[in-house]
Amino acid sequence: MKASSLLRKAALTAVVACGVACGEFDPEAARTISQGVYGLTEYVDDVCSSSCDPEPRSMDLSIRTPSDGELVASVKSDDDGFYEAELASGDYVICTSFERCTDFRVEPGQTVRLDYEMSVGPGWKK
Repeated sequence: MKASSLLRKAALTAVVACGVACGEFDPEAARTISQGVYGLTEYVDDVCSSSCDPEPRSMDLSIRTPSDGELVASVKSDDDGFYEAELASGDYVICTSFERCTDFRVEPGQTVRLDYEMSVGPGWKK
């Protein structure tokens, strides 16, 4: 394994460890891609007794082309709800496993953040 790969993994491990220890996960710091889509998947209990804070939720996501629905990538968010997928420039549709979808565009050298909130709320947040 290359030294740069080892350093990247060590840095990511430190970020995740701090996120767990500090009580917050920072998807901006965890992102390793230079072009594509990334974000958080969360669950909000809409019948909570006090504050309704989002909780990380692991979920399967699919990324397709809008024109013919060709599968480009499948990703699963981790226990922190974080996911990312390196993508070429172009137009895409990202969907949850239960077919809540949104479209997005990746420009050259751009990362697009798309968060998903599972509840009665908005779903995808751009």
